[in-house]
Amino acid sequence: MIDDTVLLRYLDGELDEQAAAAITDQLRRDPALQRRAAELRAVEAAYRTVFDEDHDLPYKRRLGLLERLRREPAASRYDLISRADLEALALVRSAAAPVFSLYLDLRPERREAEPPPTRFKNLLRQAEQQVRPHERSRTYRKHWEEEAELLRAWLDEKPIEGRGLAVLSCQPIDLWRAFRLPVPVRDQLVVADGPYLRPLATLLDEFESYLVILIDSGTARLIEVRLGTAEEVGEVRGYVPPATGNVAEKTGHKHDTYLHRHARYVVERAEELWRERGYDWLMIGGTEEALGALRDQLPKALREQMAGEIKLSPEAELGRILDRVLEIEREQERRVEAQRVEDLITTAHKGGAAVLGLDATLLAIVEERVRLLIVEEEFAQAGWECPSCGYLAAARPETCPICEMTLNPQPDIVEPALERVLDLGGNVEVLRSPESRQALTKYGRIGALLRYAYTSPPEAADEQ
Repeated sequence: MIDDTVLLRYLDGELDEQAAAAITDQLRRDPALQRRAAELRAVEAAYRTVFDEDHDLPYKRRLGLLERLRREPAASRYDLISRADLEALALVRSAAAPVFSLYLDLRPERREAEPPPTRFKNLLRQAEQQVRPHERSRTYRKHWEEEAELLRAWLDEKPIEGRGLAVLSCQPIDLWRAFRLPVPVRDQLVVADGPYLRPLATLLDEFESYLVILIDSGTARLIEVRLGTAEEVGEVRGYVPPATGNVAEKTGHKHDTYLHRHARYVVERAEELWRERGYDWLMIGGTEEALGALRDQLPKALREQMAGEIKLSPEAELGRILDRVLEIEREQERRVEAQRVEDLITTAHKGGAAVLGLDATLLAIVEERVRLLIVEEEFAQAGWECPSCGYLAAARPETCPICEMTLNPQPDIVEPALERVLDLGGNVEVLRSPESRQALTKYGRIGALLRYAYTSPPEAADEQ
């Protein structure tokens, strides 16, 4: 790996022609090295602007400033959704004004075939037919037009980066969240009294976050993989003398001692990032000796979150690291889905803390007992929701059995169910693998693992 001192000498034109050509070639292929070069140039430019443009900044000063800059997260071309975002958005409601939830596929071929503003116009026409704003109050119609115009102007203003877009907007309640996503989403516009979050929840479930540590003797890279993208978030450099040779004999340094000290520093940095960014899983890789030292230093909390090991060195290209992590992620997701469905069915059959089928699941959500909601991808069914107490039902009762209010129809009762689970601090597992979907289909396509079971379990729901 090219260190910053060598890179600075390259940028200052101090390397011979052969060495400079080798770094130029690597810069073309290595996004992480490109970022480091850009950072070093930015430090120099800032110094010249603030101080004196006729003087260069000494390289040691530049390295010190660069280290301070790296403590701040770099700007991203994407807006990555987090669980905290979903939990906060699930609480948002608007009684008098419509909440627009717009999702667009921004892949180049979709942009070229039909530009985003054109697709929004078509989606808006469909939403008008479904919601019928012309039958609502004058205030509602006014807010509808203002919201539509805001989104239309925003989409026309400039090209939007990313492969997918999610916009949640309602001006009267100061709601505006635009997520530029690194993965495509299906075109849809949902207008309701709250944000439509199911596509974002599905993405968050499908692309769990990983912290990847790649280590060798004296160097370690820490890489974040989230929503199908990889970004370098940390680097640790340390001195580890060779195990044998003149250096070890003259200095008396103990190779193993320094190697384990280096691994400990790497783990401390990883723990800081874990607390700050809330990863789901850990992956490690590197040279075998350094990897062994890293395993010894990992605390129990991180070992329990291990998703696997990858046979890559810290010099590996970022794209190669991402491909390997996503390969492991897909396999792990299939295993996790299968295990959770098995646990759900087994626990429910034993009369434990689990329910199967839509009716029983909605009742458990109303009772605030759901720990993990498990649902097939794209499963939807019309239902009913109480505007007063939030009671949910698949079949319409005459009045709410809790507060006796008249229930409102919901085109998809699974969406408010999902939001309610997130609101109450539960988790959601969206099933995509054919095996897991098939296993749950005969039980109603939905179920939940609960925080507790009744002392005397209610009669089990019929299998569907």
